[in-house]
Amino acid sequence: MGDAGVSIDVGSALPYLEQRFLKLFGKDADTTEQKEWFNKLQRSALIQTAHVQCLGMRDPMPFPDIYQPTRLIVGPDPDAVREEFFVWDDKLSRSVRQARAFNDQITPVDEFLCRDQDAIIRSGPGWGKTTLMHYIYRSARLNEDLLPVLITLRRPTAVEDLEKYVSSCAKIQKKAARACSLLLVDGYDEIGNDDQKRVSEALLAYQGHRAGKFYLTCRDYYEVSQLKAPEVRIDAFSREDQINFVKVFMEAYGCPHDPVAVVEELERRGFDEFLEHPLLLTLACIVKTSPMNAQPRSGLRLLRNALNVLCYQWDEQKKISRQSSTPLEGEDRIHILANIAYRSQSPLVNKERAEEIARKQLTLMRFDRIDARQVLWETAKFYGILVPTEDGYDFVHRTIHDYLAARYWVESGDFARERTYPWTARTAYAACLSSDATEVLRKALESPGGVPTAAEIISNAASFDPPTIVKALFNHFAEGGHVLEHKRVSDPPLTGKPDPDLNRIVGQLDSDFVRGADSRFLDYIIEYCCEFNSPANNLLVAYAATELYHRRAKLSWQTYKKALGAYKTDMFTFVVPGAKQAQLGFLNPELQNRMKDAKPASDGTQ
Repeated sequence: MGDAGVSIDVGSALPYLEQRFLKLFGKDADTTEQKEWFNKLQRSALIQTAHVQCLGMRDPMPFPDIYQPTRLIVGPDPDAVREEFFVWDDKLSRSVRQARAFNDQITPVDEFLCRDQDAIIRSGPGWGKTTLMHYIYRSARLNEDLLPVLITLRRPTAVEDLEKYVSSCAKIQKKAARACSLLLVDGYDEIGNDDQKRVSEALLAYQGHRAGKFYLTCRDYYEVSQLKAPEVRIDAFSREDQINFVKVFMEAYGCPHDPVAVVEELERRGFDEFLEHPLLLTLACIVKTSPMNAQPRSGLRLLRNALNVLCYQWDEQKKISRQSSTPLEGEDRIHILANIAYRSQSPLVNKERAEEIARKQLTLMRFDRIDARQVLWETAKFYGILVPTEDGYDFVHRTIHDYLAARYWVESGDFARERTYPWTARTAYAACLSSDATEVLRKALESPGGVPTAAEIISNAASFDPPTIVKALFNHFAEGGHVLEHKRVSDPPLTGKPDPDLNRIVGQLDSDFVRGADSRFLDYIIEYCCEFNSPANNLLVAYAATELYHRRAKLSWQTYKKALGAYKTDMFTFVVPGAKQAQLGFLNPELQNRMKDAKPASDGTQ
């Protein structure tokens, strides 16, 4: 599609995009109102895609300076995969760990863009979905035969803009080739259910008009209703990506660190899994500057540690003394940002509203004579969390916005008084920040639409009662058709040839979010479920065992003995999609050497 690394001149780019719009839609689109609307839409897209604002960065960076080439994980042809092994079309079984499925293909994004097909792009929070969409827009803009349109759903008029553009597509000048318009819709998970239905209906209409292809981004575990399109995933950072990203990050702050040494040090300090993840790598780089020895057990705790470094140690470590015109401390500034986040459902906050919230909070803190706008401007320069935009203020990442909102929700006491919950990332983070997430997690597992929230809580090592949650997990998967496939063979056949599936559990749940749990809870799942022979219990054990094997972790002695008693042999095998099969013996806490009793070969060779 061309080199997206070129700089963007908004003034010169708009006329070219307008001409493509008129060429595609004909004279009916040549009205003052229509052209003004389209120019406003494209101006916003050009400004959005020109720079990248990372957490902690004082100033946004030009897009080409920090972007690492994206690779996509493309699912296999369903006809080429045994149905009993992998059900790609299942809508909920999406997780970071599906990247390990044997039949997936890693495809450079530019190669994928050449395909004439729509796509739903999935990943967890912070994996770079928005950055990828910005790269695609920048690339498509250089193609004279293609009209890219970027709709960022967090923006106030985004759904209306999408519907208006799709409506215009009904009048499109028909071309021999279908791919003349490229519609990029970012953030399906960031809007409410009613707006999600409107977006789905608009994209269905767009497909019907055959005006071009669309790409839609959405977080894991959120169901995209009605749409039929292939689903792809964003691949993790490679070693080269990690080094290049750290190099850019350190150069942005004038830190004389060797990026290779930084990556190796992060590995030694226990940040291995964070290195593959763009947002978590950013946070790890921030935490790396601090002398903290305790390592976070989850991405959410890493975020908390990174914010603490930003507030208290960031400038000190770099020997920087910032000139501030306000007497606020770091915690004061974060508290103001958290208040703004809590009172805004969207990361994009109206300018007047953000400043009014800040003004009221400053009054409560007895800083009523300080200018709220100056405080927000300084905080943006110091921390790069809430930054000014043409439309107001914008949190640099949805995860940061949800975390700060959850923090305020918990600290204000309002969360403890809740009895019903919206099933969102904000609720999940609030549960994680509370002293006991058991009740929230149990209700999420019992509720329609609660899986995304449950997945976030479990993956962030929240505090909860293991017996209660294991029972809730069993009830969730045992009811409502959540077991897609199950087979357990434990007894030798009476006649015929030996069964190749002897002593194994094979199957699939409709969602694999239990793999995101910490190793201690995975151990407990095996301890609790191994003694009950039912499809849901068997598969919970299988998912936990294969995940522990992937992490090279071992079971506790208590759990291993109990599992060995239940399955009778350490050769008992667990097989689920997207992971290497694991034998119970692989999880033995005592290191085994199966070759120690091997006899020499009969020919005398050693």
